[in-house]
Amino acid sequence: MQRRNTGSSIAEAAAAMGIMLPLIFIVIFTVIEISQAYLIRECLAQAARSAARQMAIAYGQDNQIKDSRTLQNKLVFDSIRINNIINSSQQFENPKWNVTGSPPTVTVTVLYTSGKNGLPVFPSTDPLNLASKLTLSAKSVYRVE
Repeated sequence: MQRRNTGSSIAEAAAAMGIMLPLIFIVIFTVIEISQAYLIRECLAQAARSAARQMAIAYGQDNQIKDSRTLQNKLVFDSIRINNIINSSQQFENPKWNVTGSPPTVTVTVLYTSGKNGLPVFPSTDPLNLASKLTLSAKSVYRVE
């Protein structure tokens, strides 16, 4: 009688593990991918803040920067790089200037589009084909000096 109970306990444990282990792996994978998305988003926010600040300072020194993307790239966007997150000045949208407002401001937006501008595909394991639709962005507004 004792052997029969032991055998059925082992079979029940194996069946439970067959169901639980895939679920545990899915949860772990999901947490890792969400953490990576959060890291990318925070790096984008840091880059947007830095670009907006530098753009505001550059405007105070030469207000021609407002109308020249070449000058914006040269003085600001080309110097902001975060490995595999900000790889190109093309990731920055054209800044939005509000120099007549009170206070005058500049708004900078930066994008992470999976697989473009030399960026790695994210998520790297993509069974749902989300990478083709994924774009993360961050925006920062800074007072023009």
